Amino acid sequence: MAELDIHNPVASSFGEEEKRLLQECTHCGFCLPSCPTYTINGMEMDSPRGRLYLMQAAMNKRIDLSIPFLEHMNLCLTCRACETACPSGVEFGHLMEKTRVVVLSLQSHTRISRWISSFFLQKVIPSHHSLSFLFKLLWIYERMGFQWLMRHTPINLLFPEKFRLLEGSLPRIPLRSFGRGKRHTFDAMNEKRGKVALFTGCIMDHLFPGVHRSTVRLLSWHGYEVVVPKEQGCCGALHSHIGDNKTARKLAESNLSVFQNMDLDAIIVNAAGCSAHLKNYHRYDTHSNSTEFTKKVKDLTEFLVEIGLRKPQNRLDLKVVYDEPCHLIHGQGITKEPKKLIKAIPGVTILPLEESDKCCGSAGIYSLSQIAMSLNILKRKMDFIEASCADAVVTANPGCQIQLEWGVRQRKSNVQVLHIADLLDRSYWKDKGYIRRVPSNLPSRKPRSSEEHA
Repeated sequence: MAELDIHNPVASSFGEEEKRLLQECTHCGFCLPSCPTYTINGMEMDSPRGRLYLMQAAMNKRIDLSIPFLEHMNLCLTCRACETACPSGVEFGHLMEKTRVVVLSLQSHTRISRWISSFFLQKVIPSHHSLSFLFKLLWIYERMGFQWLMRHTPINLLFPEKFRLLEGSLPRIPLRSFGRGKRHTFDAMNEKRGKVALFTGCIMDHLFPGVHRSTVRLLSWHGYEVVVPKEQGCCGALHSHIGDNKTARKLAESNLSVFQNMDLDAIIVNAAGCSAHLKNYHRYDTHSNSTEFTKKVKDLTEFLVEIGLRKPQNRLDLKVVYDEPCHLIHGQGITKEPKKLIKAIPGVTILPLEESDKCCGSAGIYSLSQIAMSLNILKRKMDFIEASCADAVVTANPGCQIQLEWGVRQRKSNVQVLHIADLLDRSYWKDKGYIRRVPSNLPSRKPRSSEEHA
């Protein structure tokens, strides 16, 4: 294989902290069963232990940064399951993100890498208007029959196989996003207990506005005024995962500025990947209030457990499995809280799901860049979901929701894919005083009455 770089910039990228973390790995192998890529292909270099060995070898200039090295690094999902399994507490996610900075710089010469990093991630994702325009085009593609032609006629043979696979992963696109680039305030349904902000993010805001509406109702029902700042944007997790720290830092600075003067009890996040990244904003040292900000960031599930969930009255006769989002269980250590919330719903039975703590294969843009491995991981996940005989699979992250819905469509299965906010929201529908409507066409002014905002 041709070498892309003979100077091994890993040596200059890794500081004393990274060197110390690498030394903590004892190569015991406890991480091996937890790693999705190693489980699929059984290659040592595609295990956490193997990748750490490659990092150390590159840092010490024992190997060159050849194409195989980059491929082993790119095949990692950064799901951080190995961190949970590691008895030595090796911070694998930090080391991988540090390595990805080098990988991104070496691959920036390729057309597809340049398009993903320079255009899609740097221009489209951070811009609410650009992202809205993109999803409007996809909405037209779905509703005007082009998608049907692609999926049911030979016209799809004109496109590469990878394109056809990616097209199959496309979820149903809503017409409007939740935030729509405007500030909104929603009053508490019951006696006011406090004030929180809802972090809407980028993909979640545009693809799952219904989850945001469910979240607002849940928070309002529990006595909290909910503010949705219009200036907020992408958290930067996608950028950080591929090594684009410059854009990630810029987005962190922007969000910290938005929330710095707001008197809030908490900043609520219903996307596991976003909440995990927002809780690490202090590492950028971009703002004096970064530590205060990160302390206020709460995943929706942990917040509802902390404040005490109101007992739902609506019985839902459902058998469900809970698939743990990686950045909730491994990134934040949140695993008991979602299950506690689900168990509180009358009529809902949680069934065991084998490998519920393993990645579904989404992992940010992984399902776009590593399609074959992503699909292999998804196949394994769907096998276990179908074996559970559940009516629905519950998750708490938009990427997981998209991936699992893709798996359901592939299998032509009747299993529902539900965000935990939607499931909880549904359990309150018959409670007296619970207002089930948050308008899809949100007003730009503060609502005048509870009928308008909930």
